[in-house]
This record gives sequence, C-alpha cells and structure tokens, in this order.
Amino acid sequence: MAIIDPQLDPHGADSVPLWKRLGWMVAIWLGSVLALGVVAAVLRMWLKG
Repeated sequence: MAIIDPQLDPHGADSVPLWKRLGWMVAIWLGSVLALGVVAAVLRMWLKG
C-alpha cells in the first residue's frame, strides 16, 4: 500500500516516477472498464438469446 501511504515505502515516494504510477493507474482502470464491457456484452447476448 505504498501508493496510498508513502511512509510504508522504505525508499520513499520518489523511488517510482509519477508517470509510471499514473501509467499503472490508467492501465488498471482501462482493464476494469474492458472487463465490465465484456461482462455487459455477454449479459446482453445471453438476455437476447
């Protein structure tokens, strides 16, 4: 949980560049949106079935 509380990271918050942390956040967000889209598409096909 070093991203939430930098004091938990022994190297400090500056050990990972901001762009890399933001990149991971965007990647996780996109992955969750994609997963929700897949679930929605499957449900839609199942209900129309």
